[in-house]
Amino acid sequence: MIEWFGENLWAAWLSLTFVLLVLELLMLDLLFLMLAAGAAAATTVALAGGPGWMQVVIGSATALLMLGAVRPVALKHLKKGSQEQLTNVDRMTGMEAQPLETVTRDAGLAEVDGGTWTARAAGDFRIEPGMAAVVESVDGAIVYLRPAAGIAWEDPEPREA
Repeated sequence: MIEWFGENLWAAWLSLTFVLLVLELLMLDLLFLMLAAGAAAATTVALAGGPGWMQVVIGSATALLMLGAVRPVALKHLKKGSQEQLTNVDRMTGMEAQPLETVTRDAGLAEVDGGTWTARAAGDFRIEPGMAAVVESVDGAIVYLRPAAGIAWEDPEPREA
């Protein structure tokens, strides 16, 4: 059994490569991908008939080179957006919302960015359908709304001419 393993070390390297690739699929941080590249290099040396020590040296050197030179560049390109760039639900704060039904502290429904959300008033007020509202915060699947600031154009006291 050990003789077979020594003669077919390429199978162990290939298995290690696949295990590392599966781990990379789970983690998505490019660490295990770089280690898998080292294992793949060792597999190549093993298939070419290189001795075991050379397989380890070539595989380790390749993995270290990939970790030190390729991974930082790849991560930089993957994370091109600024750290302050908001995504998904975080970007909804401050967006306009259209109440679909009366929104109170206990109940409500609103449309935000084309999607229908459970809505709650962010204070002691009612937001009626048709009123302008703004998303104050998001908690799970609930948006908390406040009335949008606006100008009342109607003159509350009619004047005589």
